[in-house]
This record gives sequence, structure tokens and C-alpha cells, in this order.
Amino acid sequence: MNFTGNQTLENSTSNYTVHTASTPCLYEGCVSEDEYVDLIREYIFPRPYEWVIVALYALTFLAGIFGNVLVCFVVWRNKNMRTVTNIFILNLSIGDLAVIIICLPSTLTVDVTETWFFGQALCKTNLFLQLVSVSVSVLTLSAISVERWYAICYPMSFKSTIKRARYIIILIWIISICIGIPELVVDDIFPFKPFTVYLTSCRPGWEKYRQSAYWIFIVLALYVVPLSFMAFTYTHIACVLWSKEIPGTVERSQSSCSGIRTKISSNREQVESRKKAAKMLIAVVFVFGVCYLPVHILNLLRYTDSLKTMEEMITYFSVISHYFPFLNSSINPVIYNFMSDKFRQEFKIALQMCTKYGKKARIRNRSEFYLMKYSSGRYSACFNSHSNGNTHIEHVTLSRSKN
Repeated sequence: MNFTGNQTLENSTSNYTVHTASTPCLYEGCVSEDEYVDLIREYIFPRPYEWVIVALYALTFLAGIFGNVLVCFVVWRNKNMRTVTNIFILNLSIGDLAVIIICLPSTLTVDVTETWFFGQALCKTNLFLQLVSVSVSVLTLSAISVERWYAICYPMSFKSTIKRARYIIILIWIISICIGIPELVVDDIFPFKPFTVYLTSCRPGWEKYRQSAYWIFIVLALYVVPLSFMAFTYTHIACVLWSKEIPGTVERSQSSCSGIRTKISSNREQVESRKKAAKMLIAVVFVFGVCYLPVHILNLLRYTDSLKTMEEMITYFSVISHYFPFLNSSINPVIYNFMSDKFRQEFKIALQMCTKYGKKARIRNRSEFYLMKYSSGRYSACFNSHSNGNTHIEHVTLSRSKN
């Protein structure tokens, strides 16, 4: 995903020479070389409003790193969180981390200075890694939607397993690398304009019609088609969850510790749990679609030469459209926190582990959480009661249900 675009420039004094002996010429006239360098320095130095952009990007960077590392930690640390969906969410967080770490610094530098400082090798690898990391995020969201679709709508014909999820994740990375390979081949640095010999752009070097065709393919493959498919799957999931019982759900038999067997239906709890998960995933997909729409529009306009008629607007639109993908990568953990009881509780426990009483709080909170939340699901609550004089005592234990 080219977040930098044709506005990307480069300070490359070693690769290009001034065409006149000692007096570089601008549109306003010829100046000395020292004055020319001063003009370039003034041009790339951030303006007052651009420092606001720098601060906003810095906050987004820190929030994105913290949130996604926290997601990775709680899924890796707690075996109870290693469900098929959460394994995909772990991969999504890794993709979001890659977007933030790889794409954000270079994009901010380009948007503020309108200059590419990092040389030819990083020009190729940066745009390649940008596209790979974005592809991983898109394909992972698509894989989650397929897994949820089959698990809820066709539970008898497909069984999700963590092993299969790992194979799918490997395939996602292979496909993403293949999609990004053209960036390694065609990206290069070029003089931005004939008179700005100290400034170069990092961009693809092939013919315009090939570039236009390639980016139309990228928009279709990594935005339009995946979003359309996810809209279909989640619409079907919503229809199943909110209109009738999930196919394949049955009543489960649970027994009390006193030996009396009772029939307790877990269908309602299961449906409510899946509704919450579906709402969270739909929110993630919706935010993704909104945040990536501006940058895709920008790239289509850029590579179809439609920007020539809107030069005054393009600078502001570029800054806004470039920022939203990073906002998306940093906001996903916030969505998990507000819309998932499991993630919210595990986030609290993980943060408490950093405090003086972290270990004790971790044991206490996790025990209370699983007792209250999952006694009707993976765990069964057993009660032993007896009287001792005037005292009535109940012992509560947790036993693992065999599914």
C-alpha cells in the first residue's frame, strides 16, 4: 500500500548534480548554491500546523504499539484465549504492528517534509513491506469472516481447528509477499522536478498504464472484493444469530456434585456469546473499511492522472488519507477492550501483572472471572452444601466440562 505516493521526495545530493556550474536556477531566477540549499532546507522544515500532525502521529504510534503488543501478550500468555478466532486476531495485531512500525515513520516524514530521505534500497523495501503488512491485515479479516461464517451458519459441515488456522495464516503471509513483489522490482527514486535537483521521489518506475492497472487490481483485491465478501458473510451470520437458533446447537447435560443429573440448555448463552463476538468483528471490519477508503481513493486518483485538476486540495487530502490507516491499526485493541469481556478482563490482568501485587491479582481475578462468566459453558459449577449447627455452608468448585 503506497501511503507516500508521488509527493514522496528524497534528499539525494550524491546522486544528482546541479546542471549549471555555480548558479542553480529556479522559476524566480538564478541563485547561489548556498542560497539554493537554504531554500531547500526552508522548504522541508515543518510548518507550525505540521507539528500538530507530528504530535498526532506520535500519539497514534505509541497507542498502536502498546495496544497491539498487549493483544499479542494476552493471547500468547493465556491458553484460554487461544481460540481459532483469537489466533487470527493475534495475526491481525501482528499485521497492525507492521503497519505502524514500517509505514508510519516514513509516511510522516514524507507528509511533513515532502522529501524522501532514506535512499533507493529503503525505497524499494519500505513500499514492499507496506503492501505486505496491509495485505496481511485484509486477508486475516477475510479469514476470520470465513471461519465465523462456517462455525455459525454451517457448523456440521466444517470444523475449525487451531492447526488449520495456523496453516491459513502461513498461506496469508505467502500470498501477501507475492502481492508485494512488484514493488521490489519497479520502485525507484526520481528527481521530483527538473529544478529541485536535491529532491527526489520514491515511486514505481513503470509505464503509467501499467501502474494504473496494478493499482486498480490492488484496490479490487485488497479492498472492494474482501469488503464485499465480508459484508455478505456477516450479514448471513447476523440473520442466523438474530432470527433463529444456530444450526447444530443441542442441549447439554450437566451434573451436580451431589449426583443429581439435570438438563440445562446452554443455547441461549452460546448465542449471546456469539452475538457479542460477531458485533465486535463487524465493528473491526466497518472501521477498516472507513479508514482505508480515503487512501484507496487517493491512489486511484493519483495513478489515473486525476489529481491535476485539484492540486490545491491534494496536500490536505493526502495528509488525512494517510493518517486513517494508522488510526485503524491503533484503534482495533480499543474495540476488543470495549466489546469483548474476555479481552477486557485479560487486559486488566496483564496490566496488573506489572504492578507490585500483579501475581496475586492475576490469580484472583481470573478465577472470579471464569467462575462468573463461563460456569454454563466450558466449566460446570458444582455445589456441595451441608449444615453445621446454625451455619449453612456451600462449597463451590469448578470442574472442566468435557465437550
